[in-house]
Amino acid sequence: MAKVIQAFRERYHNFKLYNIGDEYPEDDQERVRYLEQQGFLTTEIVLDEFGRPEYKPKRRKKGVSDDGDSDA
Repeated sequence: MAKVIQAFRERYHNFKLYNIGDEYPEDDQERVRYLEQQGFLTTEIVLDEFGRPEYKPKRRKKGVSDDGDSDA
């Protein structure tokens, strides 16, 4: 199960808006991997102090803006 960690509009789903915390369908594994590399999804499950699953967003490099341009 993939979890949204950064809101985005999916061009392959008729520009549907996915908000933080929404579940993303894993029909296309290649697309899920791409969105995970771009920082929109996570498939890593981390348990919180009560043993419930918590989705941990990936860290971004310091000084990099949302579009990935470091000199912005």
